[in-house]
Amino acid sequence: MNPPPKALSVFLRGRPVGSLERTGPSRYRFAYSEDAIQGDRSDPMARLSASLPLREERFKPSESAPFFEGLLPEGAVRATIAGKLGLSEANGFGMLAALGADCAGAVTVLPEDQPSRSSGVAAHPLSESRLGELLRDLPRDPLGVDADPGGVRLSLGGVQDKLILVRLPTGEFARPLGGMPSNCLLKPEHERFEGLAVNEGFCMRVAAAAGNEAATTELLELDGIRCLYSERFDRTVDADGTIVRLHQEDMCQALGLLPTQKYEADDGPSVATVIALLRRQPSPRLALDVIAFVRAVLTGFLLGNSDAHGKNFSLLYDPATGVRLAPLYDVVSTAVYDDLTPRLAMAIGGEDDPSQVDLLCWERLGAESGLGGALPRFVQRWSSEVLAATEVCLRDAEQEGWSHPVTEAIADVCRDRARRLIDGR
Repeated sequence: MNPPPKALSVFLRGRPVGSLERTGPSRYRFAYSEDAIQGDRSDPMARLSASLPLREERFKPSESAPFFEGLLPEGAVRATIAGKLGLSEANGFGMLAALGADCAGAVTVLPEDQPSRSSGVAAHPLSESRLGELLRDLPRDPLGVDADPGGVRLSLGGVQDKLILVRLPTGEFARPLGGMPSNCLLKPEHERFEGLAVNEGFCMRVAAAAGNEAATTELLELDGIRCLYSERFDRTVDADGTIVRLHQEDMCQALGLLPTQKYEADDGPSVATVIALLRRQPSPRLALDVIAFVRAVLTGFLLGNSDAHGKNFSLLYDPATGVRLAPLYDVVSTAVYDDLTPRLAMAIGGEDDPSQVDLLCWERLGAESGLGGALPRFVQRWSSEVLAATEVCLRDAEQEGWSHPVTEAIADVCRDRARRLIDGR
């Protein structure tokens, strides 16, 4: 076995911006390159993260870990991939060396002796039967990761089973090889949580119908497996059809918090701290982003999503608009499953029990976040919009033939919570 590298090169939008230096079995530290530092330090598009501002000094391991650990899978998915790669689960540096060719956003992390993967970039088309095999194998091969050095090398945070792919202009799916940017995900139904793909598909459709900017999703049946197709909002396509990475980071990364701190109860982000972060961004969209975030939080609450934590909201570094709130993603009604905690990942006005959240809670949230006393009226108006969108999407699901007991259960949750707020209870 080759000895582990001592350093990794870090690229942003294909350009080298710094390096990671290994300082221990599970410790490493980041430093920007001289060329990166000589750029415009006031330009937020030049930084790797809001928590890693451009500076000459090397960042300490405790400062470096939140952003880079946030690029890696979590929980059982991380443990399975680490075992497949012959690494300790705690060895984030080693996992970045193995998987960093295609991360969330426009970051790539590669061993220093492999400065470019461009010569090996390719996509291998998949038949529907092969897609089915890969989807069924996800518990053993999370993300579709291949231990072969020339195979699939990619990383994406989160704990849910997902297959990371390229969708070709023909509509075919393909596996990205040699560091080719992926542009979509497939999430199959889950054995433990009935109707999970339908659940997310319905919630995402309601969110979009109600006026939230949301990632594009679609329910598909592939080789007899129902799954949710989701386009990556951190990817775009240029004039010649090349997939281009857009930089992004989740709120934990931006706030310098480890993935283990994604819940407010674990010293993670609160609604107020995310709003404060959005207000610190030098963006002409500042007011729009704050409103969009509050709408997203309310939409998730009404649909029963108690798992809307700090890693489920992100900043998108968009060349066209600058730093802005990313489209909504990963909206799932957890309230319809009895064995999931009902506690909100981010409390509303200090209350994390959704059954106790009323207009007074939203009023307190308005006071603690600087949104003011008009927030309750906004909540009532927006609750009516989300409720109406839920009813429309419920009828659409029935007419289009993908209704499921879980969609009616989600609608019941929304009706109860929305009417409670609309009636001022």
